[in-house]
Amino acid sequence: MTALFDMDGTLFPGDSQLRFARWILRRHGWRRLYLFWLLPMGLLRALHLINTQTMKRAFLAYAWRMKRSQLEAECAQFVQQEILHCLYPPVVDRLRAHQAAGDTTVLCSASPDWWTRLVGQALGFTHTIGTPTALADRVELMPAIPAPGNNKGANKLIRLAAIGITQADIGYTDSAADLPMLSICRKAVLVNPKAAFAASVPGAEILTPAKGLRPLTFTLGCLLGI
Repeated sequence: MTALFDMDGTLFPGDSQLRFARWILRRHGWRRLYLFWLLPMGLLRALHLINTQTMKRAFLAYAWRMKRSQLEAECAQFVQQEILHCLYPPVVDRLRAHQAAGDTTVLCSASPDWWTRLVGQALGFTHTIGTPTALADRVELMPAIPAPGNNKGANKLIRLAAIGITQADIGYTDSAADLPMLSICRKAVLVNPKAAFAASVPGAEILTPAKGLRPLTFTLGCLLGI
């Protein structure tokens, strides 16, 4: 049996990219200067002058010029001290049941592989796929993302196929962006889905673990590092 899991909003509440930005800004306060770069880039995105992938690359500016060794250490601490402490128990229980049964489990996320791979390792996934994000000796202003690009939507199918997975038994996600991933799954489990998304996946099982987050407060707090 093969089980596919999205990460952000599925294994835990909120977006790990926002969480990691907050982690870095709290520990390196001067990096809040990245807002002078992020705000105009956000405006360009709002005007549809740049795409989601370019915005994702621009967002990583909070880590610009950080040494690779330091970034890797920050990612490891972030996963151990934050991510593993905010997991949704009902979803982790499902993961553990799949693992106990000997199923192939795949973590497939749009978040950068800087920390996604560490989450996968910590939770014992068989395979982990994140958005491949270039990491040189020092973090570039806009790290490159190789083809086929951001690991979202149909691109997840391309990367799953690359590891030999073209069909799965069950898929877990919170997002309509994962409809392509669910299209290769015999069963869907939706985590805290919006009503329109739930309606678009007839017969899906619904899990509703407590979020514990106010979206606007969470987002602003992460962007400001507070």
